[in-house]
Amino acid sequence: MILSKRSSSAAALLALVLTPAVSAAQEEVKVKTLAPPDYFSSPAARTGIGGDLWKDTAPDIMRDVVPKLAGSKPLSPAFASLARRLLSTGANGPAGVGDNADMGAQRALALIALGEAKGANAILDRTTGAAGSGALSMAIAEAALIAGDDDKACQAEQALTVDRGAAYWLRLRTFCQLKAGQNDAAQLTFQLAQAQTKDADYARLMNAAMNGAAPGTASLKNGVDYALSRRLNLDIQSASAIASASPALKPLIKPMGGDLAGVSPGADLTATEAADIAFLRQAKTLDGFVEAAQASAGSIAALAQAGGPLREPVLLARAAIASGDVATAQTIRGRLTADKTPGATTTDLAILDALIAAASGKVDNQVLGNLIARGATGGAKSPAQPAAVLLASLGGAMDPDARAQFANFELPKPVASPARAVLLDAAGAAKRKGEAGLLALSIALETGPTGPQPVDRARIAQGLVHAGLVVDARAIVVEGLLGLAYAK
Repeated sequence: MILSKRSSSAAALLALVLTPAVSAAQEEVKVKTLAPPDYFSSPAARTGIGGDLWKDTAPDIMRDVVPKLAGSKPLSPAFASLARRLLSTGANGPAGVGDNADMGAQRALALIALGEAKGANAILDRTTGAAGSGALSMAIAEAALIAGDDDKACQAEQALTVDRGAAYWLRLRTFCQLKAGQNDAAQLTFQLAQAQTKDADYARLMNAAMNGAAPGTASLKNGVDYALSRRLNLDIQSASAIASASPALKPLIKPMGGDLAGVSPGADLTATEAADIAFLRQAKTLDGFVEAAQASAGSIAALAQAGGPLREPVLLARAAIASGDVATAQTIRGRLTADKTPGATTTDLAILDALIAAASGKVDNQVLGNLIARGATGGAKSPAQPAAVLLASLGGAMDPDARAQFANFELPKPVASPARAVLLDAAGAAKRKGEAGLLALSIALETGPTGPQPVDRARIAQGLVHAGLVVDARAIVVEGLLGLAYAK
């Protein structure tokens, strides 16, 4: 078809008009393609926390706290859970943090250190730029080794273009060379690794793998040691291996305790109960009690379902809560009366009621009032006073008499940083969930594996409730209540 001059002019004009729009669209696509990745946007697990988690969080608070979560300072179980939930949530980080590869690496390393290597593996599979980052590559390698994917770890080592002479990479390279049958190269690299930093467990295991020396016991200290232990077919469930396990590798340990799911109601479980009580009582720390409770969860549930009298029902109910089985604790509590509870006082029962209320998310005003009354009667040495402070942090109303009694409680002075506590209050009031969570963790990191004392813990929980992290606040209160008398 032959176009007229008018048609040609119209087509030219249309092309002229459309060209800027097309160019702009292309430019927009180009800009979007080149936009830096956000290293916090991919979820490691479903947490129920929204995508606005890090909204208005101070970048420098995040830069300060997140790397510490990958360090050696331990957290109590409830605060470790808070850290995992925050870092597992997929949400864009603050400006200058979300697009920073080093901060992305610290997120992944912290997840690994907190026992969430599986989740870290998932987000690292979608991460770019690892070859130019020693920290990101280390996160990829450790997560892969813990998952048993030695090939992936070795690929990360081979692709790395920086920091190749660091001790970690020399140790991993030795393992990878040995795995590839490059024995002479492995011997040389091993010597370089040991000359830089001596590590007795690594040396023992590597000597066994290369030279046939006696391997000794498995080590679960880190991913490389675990990979060597697997290669040597060592028992990672042995007592010595379990004792060596870092938090990163503890998820690999199989829980102790039998499966009593098939026990029929009315069966004689006297021996089982005695064993559970002895096992729970041997725990010397709160963390140890929680681990013992989780290992005994099946048998405690069977004991509750059997419906027979229990020698230490309050202890078993506390253990059920520690393992996350609130229903079993409620079943046990439903059969108890104040004057017929073996080995328990009315204060013990009041604290148990507080535990059940906090764990179930139903803060009962009557439970709180009864706890305050016990605290007022028992005085400063009564565990009911700190228990009441903890439960009150989750909400609930006090009548005038209870408020007056509560006001006169004699509690220890707070030890948390006043500045961080004030900022936590402000973050909670402003609904800055991420910042509130990080400030809570910064306080907890200074207190060790038992966590903050009740007064500080209550203030943290209250701030988290206001911020919208209610699940975490409840867990922190439950842990605090258990810590008052976990060995009872």
